[in-house]
Amino acid sequence: MHLKTASLAGSLALTTLLAACSTVVENRVETGLVEAGLPVSLASCMAEIWADDLSVDQIRGIQRFANAVREEDERLTVGRLIGHVGDWNDPRALAVVTSSAARCAVR
Repeated sequence: MHLKTASLAGSLALTTLLAACSTVVENRVETGLVEAGLPVSLASCMAEIWADDLSVDQIRGIQRFANAVREEDERLTVGRLIGHVGDWNDPRALAVVTSSAARCAVR
């Protein structure tokens, strides 16, 4: 019985840690998108979805693109973002970015 309790406690600790990491990722993504020019409500909604559905590498790729757009003193648009992710030849990332943009635009 003691082993079962320890296992449950470990699982709960891991779940809490993963949730905290997801929140950090979500906040960073949202901030980067807003700084690159997306509206706060859209960036917040998309970041929430991406934190759950995209890999860290996929998110970093989007972050690098958003930073480059910002450094060029241009605004990031959803169309530019979708076009950039489409160039990756990563159907999963493209599906997540496209569907999240559509879902979040109508919220």
